[in-house]
Amino acid sequence: MSAQESAAPFPPAGDFRSIEAVVRTLSGQASIGIFLSDLEGHTLYLNERLRRMAGLSGTPTPSECWLNSLAPEDQGLIATEWSEATGQGRSFSREFRFQRPDGSFRWVMAEAFPLRVDGSLSSGYVGMVRDITPRQLALEALHACEDRYRTLAALSPHPIFVYADETLLFMNDAGATLFNLPTSSLEGHSLLDLFPKEFLQDLPLAHPAHGTEPAATVERQFIRSDGTRIDLELVAGQVIFDGHPAIQVLATDITLQKDTAAQLRRAHKMAAVATLAGGIAHEFNNCLTAIMGFSDLALPLLVPDSRVHGHVQQVILASKRARDLVTQMLMFGRQAEGTKQPVSLDILLKETLRLLKGKLPGNVSLREWIPGATNPIYADPTQIHQVCMKLLAHSELAMKPDGGILEVRLDNIHLNNATNGHDLPLRPGHYVRLTVSDTGEEVSADDPSRKLGPLFANLPAGTQAGTELAGVQQIVSEHGGTLRATSTVGQGTTIEVYLPAIALPESANTPDPPQERASDFTGQKEFLAERDKER
Repeated sequence: MSAQESAAPFPPAGDFRSIEAVVRTLSGQASIGIFLSDLEGHTLYLNERLRRMAGLSGTPTPSECWLNSLAPEDQGLIATEWSEATGQGRSFSREFRFQRPDGSFRWVMAEAFPLRVDGSLSSGYVGMVRDITPRQLALEALHACEDRYRTLAALSPHPIFVYADETLLFMNDAGATLFNLPTSSLEGHSLLDLFPKEFLQDLPLAHPAHGTEPAATVERQFIRSDGTRIDLELVAGQVIFDGHPAIQVLATDITLQKDTAAQLRRAHKMAAVATLAGGIAHEFNNCLTAIMGFSDLALPLLVPDSRVHGHVQQVILASKRARDLVTQMLMFGRQAEGTKQPVSLDILLKETLRLLKGKLPGNVSLREWIPGATNPIYADPTQIHQVCMKLLAHSELAMKPDGGILEVRLDNIHLNNATNGHDLPLRPGHYVRLTVSDTGEEVSADDPSRKLGPLFANLPAGTQAGTELAGVQQIVSEHGGTLRATSTVGQGTTIEVYLPAIALPESANTPDPPQERASDFTGQKEFLAERDKER
């Protein structure tokens, strides 16, 4: 069958009645609204579908027009645009709303085109109106969902940002704070302007279509504009943002966890080193016992003024020195919490200073004021040793690079209500006072207070003095004492540590001759030293 034969059943061109019947039948059964209008835009015909869509009555009226059913908010704009289109003889296309008599709204898409016959001038308009309410409701729901997402993401304390095509689309305030970026004008920036190229490379993505299984986390490092390093854990997933595919990234700051884990590893290493040091010290102590024992046995057999006698004496002196070092290693090896015992602070301090002398720079002079034995204190030797080392290290750092004088004092002191006043938060009683002074410049000349705590000393950049001295203050507080520091322009800083002394027997309260008291303290010192050595 030819094309001419297939088109033959259609009414001939001159059969206007049949053609009109076909058009009316198609218009009446169409699933879209159809209307006709004249050149001025006045409605000539509306099909039944458009009537139901616009909520018009079933009986046509002379003044009936689809413009009469527009929603009040759309009335002026759509009527103006329709008049302009018909006045200029061009097509019309617009989305708007019909408000029906029952008050409901229907979103529609209307299109109208000039009606021409054989290429002649337009004789009117033919228009089609499609009901797009379901689609519009879906878009509104999507927009509402995106608005809720933006609100929740903006208020979330967790850093969140979204990007697509190497462009940042969204970042909440928590993310801007984490990355040290301005909280405004971030959207639209290139990712390369905000992050290093490798920061977001090869991120595993979670796709909504693949179920609820989360994507794998990835750890990355980021250097902020102020130079600080942060460790991050990133989780990325595909989302629809503003109607387009995008990638959402959730960032978690794990810098503290990483630093804590590193500190824990260092603590485990130090514990292993301490255990090893304790074992080596015990073995070395056994060797020293044999050396010193046989030297003591050989010394009486030698001529007192002979060279061999002098050599053996040097062996004994060196062995005692090594024994003191072994004692320090044993103290370092004690890691148990709360293992307190009577400690003679003067012995421990002298040994600490002996170790420090070889490490001090040449422009730092050490002055010791340890007149004799001090009252014993009940303390953990390892922690008190740390207190001494940290205080001395702090004073040494305060005098860099110019150097100065490092002065160390140790004495007994009795505090009562009259002498204590309100300066020290201590009960009246006997204390051992450790004083460490330096001549470092720690306050400025224009400082009106001229008195600062050690946590605010002006030490060289990069030092951890504040943290170290905070640890000193904590240890001293746990031992029932306190710490006081004063800084004066041109004179330096003085740090005083007060530790409670072990209660002395009642007989000690009566005044004894100086020689007897000295001998008692000396005997006690030797007793405590032997106990330290045995431990």
